[in-house]
Amino acid sequence: MYKSTFNDLIFCALSLLMLIGTGCAMQSPAPDIDKAHVWEQSKLELEKLRSWKLKARIAIQLDKEGGSASMDWKQSEDDYLIRIIPPFGRGAFELNGNSEGVTMRGSDDQIFHASNPEKLLQTHLGWQVPVSGLIYWIRGLPDPKVNVKTMVLDEQARIQHLSQNSWDVSYKSYIQSDGLNLPKKMSMQNQDLKVKLVIREWEFSL
Repeated sequence: MYKSTFNDLIFCALSLLMLIGTGCAMQSPAPDIDKAHVWEQSKLELEKLRSWKLKARIAIQLDKEGGSASMDWKQSEDDYLIRIIPPFGRGAFELNGNSEGVTMRGSDDQIFHASNPEKLLQTHLGWQVPVSGLIYWIRGLPDPKVNVKTMVLDEQARIQHLSQNSWDVSYKSYIQSDGLNLPKKMSMQNQDLKVKLVIREWEFSL
């Protein structure tokens, strides 16, 4: 009789431990695979955003020198027109290009050509701004043509930090429009240059 009762107690104790363990597992946080799934869905929607207009403030710091300007960006599929307008309109320039090449028009109406915008900016302004990557980063996407070193998602499955092509890209805040999470404040930095962007206005069509 005693032995039977003792065995019953052991069985009940084991059953209780299994029940508690199951309950704990049910209450554990959702795995990151859910966040990854949300990100993949968002990524597909952002990739459809192929045409847009935006207005932003841009601040560039190179070594101990720096400055700020307004930026107007119009993208239509592969064609883009980017205007950089310093305070009072002095020294403004624009980049007009696509995958086949780019033209830069300076404030004195001089026109320069190159195969990509990075070469033009480096040669004539001394900037190493990765415009080809920024076309993706400004939508909150990694550049698909370059390997991603690290990518961290926030709690809403948006990119919080991205390391790619020797650049560290951080997203400070987003704005939601028609179900899309689009960057509002972001910064980019490599070993020489630091760029901050505050996007004041998005206008787009899918």
